[in-house]
Amino acid sequence: MSESQKVTRQEALTSDSGRTWLIVAGVIAALCLVMLWFMRELPPLGAATTGMVSIVIAYLAMVAIRFGVARSRLKLGLLAVLTIAIVLIFMTVGWITVFAA
Repeated sequence: MSESQKVTRQEALTSDSGRTWLIVAGVIAALCLVMLWFMRELPPLGAATTGMVSIVIAYLAMVAIRFGVARSRLKLGLLAVLTIAIVLIFMTVGWITVFAA
């Protein structure tokens, strides 16, 4: 494998401004929030609302990191982790909702 093909050497994790991560995570978060909105009345009650609050907090943390962390590589790594966390939060709430019965 050449050096340029390593995941850790990709521009999105080394020299990007972080704007791309915010856009991608914003789209993902919006889709997850819409689906969770319609899952609010499903048992266990409160699971979807907790998921929505968690996703909003994760996205707000992304915005704070984007503008508050100076070290580029650390900032981009944290943005990537939080983007994945948004998806995992949604999947966890969905799993709990499906198997609650």
